[in-house]
Amino acid sequence: MPLRGRFGLAEQRVFFVTTSVKNHVRLFTSDAVMSELKEIIRTYALKHNALVFGYALMQNHFHLLIAIRCGGPKVSAFMRDIKRVTSKTISPGSGGIWQARFDDVAIFSESQFRIKLNYIHNNPVKAGLASVAEDYPFSSAAAWISGKPDPLVTTSLNFVWP
Repeated sequence: MPLRGRFGLAEQRVFFVTTSVKNHVRLFTSDAVMSELKEIIRTYALKHNALVFGYALMQNHFHLLIAIRCGGPKVSAFMRDIKRVTSKTISPGSGGIWQARFDDVAIFSESQFRIKLNYIHNNPVKAGLASVAEDYPFSSAAAWISGKPDPLVTTSLNFVWP
C-alpha cells in the first residue's frame, strides 16, 4: 500500500497525526486508561527520538503534533509501536483496538503548526469534555496556554521551518 502522503518527505519531520479506535468505540473513558495511553506515547517518543508538541487523547481517538528528529525512525514506525503496545496492554486479547491506518499531514510552516495545535487543543472543548482547553487533563493545552509542566510535551520550537 502507498504511504498516503509520507513518500518524498525525507527532510520533512513534523506531522499532525490522528488515529482512531475500530468502529469509533469509546474505549478510553477512564482516567487510568487515558494515563496509560499517555505514558505509552511518552515512552515511544523517547525510544523513537520524537518530540511531541501537542496532543489530545479523546475517548475514541487521539491527535498528535510530532517531530521525528533527523536520523530517527519514520512516523509510521512510531505509530505502529504505539498502536501495537496499547492494543496489548489496554485491551489484551482483543486482536487489536485500532483502525488499520492513521491519518497524517506534513507540516511545512509555523503557521500550519499553530493551526493544527489550536485544533488539537480545542478538540476536547468541541466534544464537550471541557469548557476551556487548558482544563482538559489529557491534552497539551495547559502546557502551551498556562505553562503547566507536562513531561510528554515540548513547547520550544528549536528548529527552522523549511
